[in-house]
Amino acid sequence: MSAADAPTGGLSAARSAAGGMRNTDGADELVRLRKLVAMCSHLSAAAAQQTELEPVLRFLAANTISSVAVLDRGLETIAATSAADADGIVARTRSHAGTAGLKGVLAAAARNRRALRVPGREQNGSIVVAPVSVGDEVAGYLVAVSDAVGDGGAGRGIGGMGEDLMLLACEHAAMVCGVLLGREVVVTAAAGRARRELVEGLLLHRGQDDGEASRWARHLGYDETRHHAVVSVALARGHRAAEQPAVEGVLARLAGDAILVSRTDEVVAVVAEPAGGGTAVEHARRVATDCLTELDRRGLSVAAVGIGNQYRSAAEIASSYSEARRAVASGERMGPGRVILFAELGIHRLLLRFPDVTELRAFADDVIGRLVREDATAGTDYVATLSVYFKELGSPSRAAKRLHVHPNTVAYRLRRVEEITGLRLDLQRDRLMVEMAVEILEGLGS
Repeated sequence: MSAADAPTGGLSAARSAAGGMRNTDGADELVRLRKLVAMCSHLSAAAAQQTELEPVLRFLAANTISSVAVLDRGLETIAATSAADADGIVARTRSHAGTAGLKGVLAAAARNRRALRVPGREQNGSIVVAPVSVGDEVAGYLVAVSDAVGDGGAGRGIGGMGEDLMLLACEHAAMVCGVLLGREVVVTAAAGRARRELVEGLLLHRGQDDGEASRWARHLGYDETRHHAVVSVALARGHRAAEQPAVEGVLARLAGDAILVSRTDEVVAVVAEPAGGGTAVEHARRVATDCLTELDRRGLSVAAVGIGNQYRSAAEIASSYSEARRAVASGERMGPGRVILFAELGIHRLLLRFPDVTELRAFADDVIGRLVREDATAGTDYVATLSVYFKELGSPSRAAKRLHVHPNTVAYRLRRVEEITGLRLDLQRDRLMVEMAVEILEGLGS
């Protein structure tokens, strides 16, 4: 071979080798593309079936040589390829990116609705994050962690696919997960609506006991062999007002077997008598009191809590609910944050028939208004003495014992009451007017 031929032969060999490499690269790329198409087809088919998230994640993990999990927006695991992977994926992702870096990647992925590779410290692995969208909201993130980055050939070894194809695969899998989660949300919402409608029907049932209420109750787990009482927690307004989820959560923890429902301005619980003994009303009072204590500890408040009488028949639960609402109305007049039992309302059951309290206040002022003003200006306790006196069935000695004063003091105060009001407590008509006026002031929280 001449000297002139040598370079030509070498150049031809080099061109031939380069062409072979290009052909090999093209063939590899075609194989990876076909693999991606097959994966996406399989994942799309999974979205059309009644499947869980785990099979989708296991399929993606097996085909990309990675560990995969779906996390919620708080980075709590929703599903993972395995229990061991769940904790490891979160820990490794945090370690790889750092807190600030991870937040930035998640925000960018959510904003752009695209899968992104997480930059970070590790040189021997790859982490891909893809947003999982349910409707217009980003419900969480699919995270795929791969150990082998590759052979240096344009990232071909990331998940065994190459960086771009790995991103596409994770993005498609995240879309499928969003479809499955959205289906769960719809089913859960439908079940929640159905349950609320059943509870509403039970609380508002009117008419003859035709068995309809019992059928509703059975679907809710209501046991007609036990007494039940209704608790109505009326929501307050203002910056300290407890919201429905907080109230419902506390009630669910305190009375786990209660039937709960949130309505427009209240949270309602149907509380059963405890298996260990005691009445449903007593149990309901304990639950309500503990609920207020827990909410107060959190700096939250409610308007009032009413408890109806206990009943066994599902058809009578509507009566207990009506009573609980009337107890709430009385409690709201007395002041915020009270637990009121309908059974203890007494004369206030009649006073609740007056929707306008102005008329009630006017009556009380006409009868004992001068006593109220005397107490305010002179520091006397005429109204308080009357209240205890009536509760002790007109016994000055028992009233004195409760007030921690001498019986003569009570007798003196009663004489002054008669002098100031011009009424006589030994006359049934006058005595009834005074007692009604005192009850009105107590019921109105005056």
